[in-house]
Amino acid sequence: MAFAAGQPAERTLFKDLAPADPVREVVQTILGWPAVSVRRGFTDGEWAAEGFGGAWDRARRYFPARTYLVRPGTYFMTHGFDPDGRLFMEIHDSDYLELCAGNRRTFTAGGVVAEYARMRGADDGREAAAFRDKWGRLEPSCRDEDSQRRLREALGTPLHRRLLEAVREENYHMLAGGLIHEGIHAGVDDASVARLQAEFRAGTRPVQWDELRAFMAESAYHARFCRWAARDISGSRGEIEAALRRLERLRRRPRLRPGPDRLEFERERAKAWAFAALARLRMRESWQSALRVEALVTGFRGDYVRGDPPADVEELLAAHHRGASAFVEAFKKAVQGEELALRSLEGTLDLWTDWADGRRPFPAPVTDSLAFGKRLAAVAWPNPPVEGCRALMERAEAALAGERPSR
Repeated sequence: MAFAAGQPAERTLFKDLAPADPVREVVQTILGWPAVSVRRGFTDGEWAAEGFGGAWDRARRYFPARTYLVRPGTYFMTHGFDPDGRLFMEIHDSDYLELCAGNRRTFTAGGVVAEYARMRGADDGREAAAFRDKWGRLEPSCRDEDSQRRLREALGTPLHRRLLEAVREENYHMLAGGLIHEGIHAGVDDASVARLQAEFRAGTRPVQWDELRAFMAESAYHARFCRWAARDISGSRGEIEAALRRLERLRRRPRLRPGPDRLEFERERAKAWAFAALARLRMRESWQSALRVEALVTGFRGDYVRGDPPADVEELLAAHHRGASAFVEAFKKAVQGEELALRSLEGTLDLWTDWADGRRPFPAPVTDSLAFGKRLAAVAWPNPPVEGCRALMERAEAALAGERPSR
């Protein structure tokens, strides 16, 4: 986000924000994530050996006493130096930060109905439209507290909680990637970072090695997130197909009887809709990550390479750029295929609902459920360009090692 015309930036240390400030709560929640959340896509060995664990720990140490919130924002995140030469981090106001803070307010067990009512009553319908996109066919359950209670009973408390938490934390991973980026910077001593930056600005260095390592670390984080998200989507697929199989047990009934049969129908339909919402959420998040992988290499080549860089670096950057662009194109096709499959699921469940409500004599044909499975099987999630990120990280690490004074 760019500065508003004539409006000076306001920098506030996070430690000076109110504890209940939504922006502070978002960043604090991310930095307090359990290992299973922050390391999505990484093995324990990769997280430790490739420097991500150290970067994450450093980002946590900088917060909240040496991390500023900047409004209005010009960047996503960045860093700088105090007058005494000490490094600090900046988290700028951005669309991601605003959306995360809004989701944190909205998607709570006790507040989602009231928040959705506020959105529906607003003159600007964008918030309500975004809400409907997130919840899909579960949207009517958020219109009143009784409907929300029935949804919780149909899904069961663990799945209901999982759905709310996942939507509440949508795009937190984008901020986590930025924190990794800044934590990688903090791994080089402050004086060396300042010297590298000054020499690059002066034109005596063709590559800003510290930035190369940080850009590619963030890129690798997002590439691995995409790989994890594809597996998570596959898990949601399996749950949807299981719900459809359980619905088939009701087909033998001449009509859906009230009582246990109706409750079973509503339970399996709600689960299928919930896992469709979770799959779409992961698609939205991983699409953001895929675009970020491409944007990072494009941004680095535009801003941090000048003059005549080493031939191997230019070759690695060009190869990674090609790989990232090809990944984005393949990923777009996978998202489109998955979305078409989920829409066919909704059509199938609509036919089941018409039967359950007495508007048609038979449920959806079995062939519809089989066709859904075939559409899913045809979707191929591409491999993200992790190796290109890692090769550039290693090249930057080797250059930085040559800069360190001997002891």
